[in-house]
Amino acid sequence: MRGKIFTAVFLTGIFFHLSFVFAQGASQNASDISQTLVPLEVYVGDVAEVRYNFKINSEIFHEQNFEKEIDVEKIPFENLSDVLTIKNARFSMRENDCSLVIQFIPWRIGTIDFPAFDLLSILDSDDVVKDENFSLKISLLPIEIKSVVEKTGRTEFQPSLPPFMVPGTSYAVFALVVVAVVFLAAIFRTLVKFHDLRRWISQMRIRRSRRRNSIITLRKLKRLLRNGNLSDIEFCAGLQNITRAYLSFRFDFPFESESALGITRAFQKIFLDEIPDFVFPVLDDLTSMFIRTDYIRYAHGSLDEKREPKSEHEAHLAQGERMSLAATIVKAVKIFEGGLREEKE
Repeated sequence: MRGKIFTAVFLTGIFFHLSFVFAQGASQNASDISQTLVPLEVYVGDVAEVRYNFKINSEIFHEQNFEKEIDVEKIPFENLSDVLTIKNARFSMRENDCSLVIQFIPWRIGTIDFPAFDLLSILDSDDVVKDENFSLKISLLPIEIKSVVEKTGRTEFQPSLPPFMVPGTSYAVFALVVVAVVFLAAIFRTLVKFHDLRRWISQMRIRRSRRRNSIITLRKLKRLLRNGNLSDIEFCAGLQNITRAYLSFRFDFPFESESALGITRAFQKIFLDEIPDFVFPVLDDLTSMFIRTDYIRYAHGSLDEKREPKSEHEAHLAQGERMSLAATIVKAVKIFEGGLREEKE
């Protein structure tokens, strides 16, 4: 009888020991985990890689040396769909050394917090030993995304490269120039008397239409502020529509289709990479306004809104923030209507 009891206790101890070893097979040692960001500083729109390296002490894969492309649709980053785009992902293993590489493009500035996930659940079943006791949790560290304006850090941009001259066209261009000079010399006397008048009339029309556009914009802003029945989301949408309509008419450029982070790039195109000094400070205010109103419009009910501190992440306008956002647009209108005129004069 004692022999049977001893045998039962002995087998039970072996069972629990093996279960413990088996359950710990897929565990990772924190000292063996490292994460690398390439490049070290990532800006909005850059292509970057996050490399997660670790070791495992269990044979949970059919092969010990292999590399596998991962279907990016299986990575549970749905909450980050408006923050970044995953281009590709791959997993490799060399004996006990494992590496997970995720290539992505960020679209917003700030900190990106990656949700933890089970690596085994997104790999093909042919690569992994089927066992419910195995799991491999991946917890990526947060990364910081910087703005493009911070990357440039200067008010003057590099001039655009001159166009390439196709060989053999210089003679044709020279001939056209000669013909144009002769033609202009012949009609110069006729047009010289009307040139200044036409220019004055044209400038008067342009100034009148731009002044009317600015007045209409300011009136719309006042009506928007007086409408106390609008929610924060409706107010931000109205503020963006008014601002985009004004900028599109003022600069004859499709600002309606530009993202918040594309405002600076749009002004570079308008001014041929030579943005005037008085315009450059306004770009930060406009970009901040668009980013803030986009967050209010689209972050409501998202995980970002639940981050701490709550006062910095909740998708609600603070008291007096409607007035300050509208003041940013009023300031930009005054600078654009006055500063550009002084620049031309």
